[in-house]
Amino acid sequence: MNKRIAVCFGLLLPLLFPYSLPAQNFPAREGYDYEGKAVTALLPFIGDEESAAAFNRAVAQAVANLAKYSCRVVTAETVGAAGVKIPTDMPPVRELIPGARYAITGGVYPGSYEGEYYLQLWLWDVTGSTMIYTDDLVYRNIEAGLEDLPGLVDWLFSHIVERTVVAEPEVKKAWDDKLIYAGLRSGASSHWYTAPEEIVPGAHSLNYEGGIFISARFNSLISLQAEIDFIWDDLVYRGIKNTSSGGHGTTYSPVLENERYRSFSLLFPVLFKLNFRPGIFRLAPYGGLFAVAPLGKTLYRANPVEEEDSFSRSNPTPLGLTVGFEIATRLGPGIILADIRYSGDFGKTTINNAAETSYKRGMASFTLGYALGFIDIKK
Repeated sequence: MNKRIAVCFGLLLPLLFPYSLPAQNFPAREGYDYEGKAVTALLPFIGDEESAAAFNRAVAQAVANLAKYSCRVVTAETVGAAGVKIPTDMPPVRELIPGARYAITGGVYPGSYEGEYYLQLWLWDVTGSTMIYTDDLVYRNIEAGLEDLPGLVDWLFSHIVERTVVAEPEVKKAWDDKLIYAGLRSGASSHWYTAPEEIVPGAHSLNYEGGIFISARFNSLISLQAEIDFIWDDLVYRGIKNTSSGGHGTTYSPVLENERYRSFSLLFPVLFKLNFRPGIFRLAPYGGLFAVAPLGKTLYRANPVEEEDSFSRSNPTPLGLTVGFEIATRLGPGIILADIRYSGDFGKTTINNAAETSYKRGMASFTLGYALGFIDIKK
């Protein structure tokens, strides 16, 4: 009864206490043993049986004495059962040495002089079925040959070059543009307005700017970009006006008044860009011209009298200059970009009111955008 309890407890013990079992060691990779040593298969030597067997045993011991290698002896019976010829100066049949990283073949042969013999050894790389090195040991008596053998084995293995693969840090590579990009951008634009009689701008405003664009690449450096941008202008003149009240005892009090002219326009910039690609970014200074097209009339509003009206406007030279800088990088299927630019009118814009209010406009804008690329360029 006690024996049955002991057997049952022995069977349940690994289930109840799984972490008490000794850890199992497994080879880290093929061709290496549990201690991380490269497995070297030693095949039977050909030649005089007694001498060949003695040298074979000595080579096995010499390999075992090396720190980085372990020896696996392949017997003559194994070779005979496989029905293959014992190899010497040819790569060994891999079916004979499964799991081996290296292999040694050899043979004992008569020397050039009477009473002289030599042992020829070949060291093979099993992975590529290539010879690493071969050399021989000349001897007249086997005792002297066995004494010199460890030096020959060490000499053969010194020709093994083990390549260590070092994981290189990931480097963000420069990227090539697509042939065509199309996208949109949006942001803020600061406008300032200078009347013909003014030296410095007399009014300014902060407005919205946004639009669509398409760019085509000529080569790795130069591209051409065309845009359609929507902008608006708020030209505001502020002043203080004295108002009177009462009869003979008239009093005057200052009142803040302003006049606002709001206009909407489309810009059509055509820009030449220079593209530089340091790492993951594309840096692009650019410059070009733009044309202006008015959208509707200029809306007029005066306070505090709450006067409203609308006027047409004209520009004999509806052109201007744009210069700027763009930085872009990949994001998702396309690129994200940031753009800063200056634009200025060549001619003055005139509002066709009674005073023929006119101004020349300057604009500084910052926008963010996103674009998708089309058509890969083959190198």
